[in-house]
Amino acid sequence: MAEKEKVLVVDPEDSAREMVSSIVKEIGYEAVTAKNGKEALEILRSAPSAMMLANLKISEAEGLEWIRSALTEFPDLPIICMADQGTSGSLADLVASGAADYITKPFTADEMRARLNRVIQERSRIADLMKRALELERTNEELKRLDTLKSTFISSISHELRTPLTVIREFISLIIEGYGGPVTEDQKEYLGIANKNIMRLTNLIETLLDFSRIESGKGLKLRFEPVPVTEVVEDASMTLSQELEEKRVTLENQIDPDTPLVLIDRNRMVEVFINLIANGIKFTPPGGKIVIGSKGLTEKRDYLKVVVSDTGVGISPEDLPKIFDRFYQGQTGQTGGVTGTGLGLAITKEIIEGHRGEIHAESRLGSGASFIFTIPVLGGNTIYRLVLLPMLEEAQRDKISFSMIRVDFLDQRTKRDIVLNHEAWEGVRYALVKLVRSVDAVVPFQNNTVYIFSFNDEKMAKEIGERVQVKLTQGGYLPRGTEVQFRICSYPAEAGRAEDFLKGCRSLLRED
Repeated sequence: MAEKEKVLVVDPEDSAREMVSSIVKEIGYEAVTAKNGKEALEILRSAPSAMMLANLKISEAEGLEWIRSALTEFPDLPIICMADQGTSGSLADLVASGAADYITKPFTADEMRARLNRVIQERSRIADLMKRALELERTNEELKRLDTLKSTFISSISHELRTPLTVIREFISLIIEGYGGPVTEDQKEYLGIANKNIMRLTNLIETLLDFSRIESGKGLKLRFEPVPVTEVVEDASMTLSQELEEKRVTLENQIDPDTPLVLIDRNRMVEVFINLIANGIKFTPPGGKIVIGSKGLTEKRDYLKVVVSDTGVGISPEDLPKIFDRFYQGQTGQTGGVTGTGLGLAITKEIIEGHRGEIHAESRLGSGASFIFTIPVLGGNTIYRLVLLPMLEEAQRDKISFSMIRVDFLDQRTKRDIVLNHEAWEGVRYALVKLVRSVDAVVPFQNNTVYIFSFNDEKMAKEIGERVQVKLTQGGYLPRGTEVQFRICSYPAEAGRAEDFLKGCRSLLRED
């Protein structure tokens, strides 16, 4: 037989102790009694009690002071105070001091029974909540462990799959091109189908790797460079040309070729357009159309608004708020079983937000969908926010040096800035990429200035500047009569404080 929980009854009056003890026994507890506070504390210290009912007038210490003292030693003990009429201080003060409840003498057996039952129920609820909280905590820890295992598994298996798939794709391409001997038209067709599906699998693996990086908190590593938007759209459309042809969906690029250069991670932004175009292909019936256009610049003229629209089935109002959630696939039932990973739009959102842009969708069911997003335009402010600040934060976190180098091109005779022609500018860009490490950033600007951001101190930054001067001047990359100059700003050597360093960099960044 299970041992009953004890309830301690503390009262100097024998009749009161007996009456309360009988009620305690009646509701299924064992009553333990004490005449004063000293005796009560000795009992509590020797054996745990489920609850205590205490008369405030106990000889050696009266009132709230004794209640506070008892709760200091036994903070989880529910206490019901029995107070005589006219007890000093308000009864509300008792509860404020930590008592579970109070009852004023004289009280009836029913009143005491009601108080006891209420506190017992409250105690049971608290115990149940604590038990549930512990269970949830254990479950949460297990889910975290499983999530870590999942992310590790996805990352590991994706890396393991990527290498053999690359080899298979390369050898299939070589066979199609005839390097292994004559190939019939039928064989080319079959190999082409195999190659297309390998590309799909490769894209899926890259998506899973992106997801793994995001899940692990590492985020997406972006390398920013000035790029014409039209080139990015063309890269994406070429990748999906076969799917567009098979589905008989037309793709129109309506972005003006004269649109300002954007400062983006080219490969990642190609991925954005591939995801959005592929999404349009999925949900657009044969004969439909996907249009890529622009709504111009934002109010501050530092971001370009891009729109990717389709004439597909549209998105239901219920699905619209959730389409960027990971693994969400709201329309599979409306399109004859169209399936996918449910990660494309989620990763698209991560990439756009990594560029400090925004993305949202507009749609009505049956009337197509439009995805509107913003990407940064090349300019001093965007270079400052997207390249300079994050690299400085990394340098501060890792306690390493960081420098900004500005390279300018001048006419040797007039000492004025000159604008390089396209051929010379492409040569400069090629040469500079070869001169810096992969962890550093090179940002060409307006065909007459280059910014180099390098995790090096002032001395090394100066050496980089000098190497650039020699390489570009003597390597035949520049028109005759062109002079190369550079200026540097370094942290922490030249500018002891980050604020001073940023101020110096601001003075080197062009705004036009």
